[in-house]
Amino acid sequence: MTIQRHDPDPASDARVGAPTFSDEADQTDSAYRLLMIRGLSSVEAGNVVAFITGLHAAEQGWTLHEIKHLVALRSFVADGFVDPSGRGN
Repeated sequence: MTIQRHDPDPASDARVGAPTFSDEADQTDSAYRLLMIRGLSSVEAGNVVAFITGLHAAEQGWTLHEIKHLVALRSFVADGFVDPSGRGN
């Protein structure tokens, strides 16, 4: 399987200081664990972390896996690996 970038501008790879997916995923893990240690339920902690990452709170809550999956997808779109229109190349 070949992954092609949607963004034809190779200069976009040179973003200095831009957070990477792994940075945001690590921060998401840390925040979730800290909230759980502080006494929040998994539903509450998931909703707080989801809100911090730009998602709306959900009645059933967000799992850490769901949040990290959406963060990764958002990163792929921002980095040009996925065309947000869904049209492909």
